[in-house]
Amino acid sequence: MGSFQLEDFAAGWIGGAASVIVGHPLDTVKTRLQAGVGYGNTLSCIRMVYRRESVFGFFKGMSFPLASIAVYNSVVFGVFSNTQRFLSQHRCGEPEASPPRTLSDLLLASMVAGVVSVGLGAPVDLIKIRLQMQTQPFRDGGEHRMTTVFPGPHLCM
Repeated sequence: MGSFQLEDFAAGWIGGAASVIVGHPLDTVKTRLQAGVGYGNTLSCIRMVYRRESVFGFFKGMSFPLASIAVYNSVVFGVFSNTQRFLSQHRCGEPEASPPRTLSDLLLASMVAGVVSVGLGAPVDLIKIRLQMQTQPFRDGGEHRMTTVFPGPHLCM
């Protein structure tokens, strides 16, 4: 398999990291709204998170998704591209040329990448959501405080 290319993995890693950095604050708001814990609408949720936890509340639990989703996207991009390339070359029998890709190559490569995606994505999403939802108010000597239920991703499973 001389046509294996690491560039696809690198592109997936960069794309995954960028998507987490940009999308995590909105994902945190969405997750909190879905939990239905006293937020009236999106704007009130944003205000409440900002008031209670400052801007850092929007990025709560981001370290694990930043690392894991970058790896996840890297693997899915790499598996898809390399599978599609392998199928095209196997069908044409020309290892060094860049044979045309067919719809069946695309379909099979997508199915392989989808299986990999589900296997990696479900545990990653579970841990991410547990980290985002870990603000639990409690009383300590008459004061309201927030506690961290999961100090790190390794304790979320």
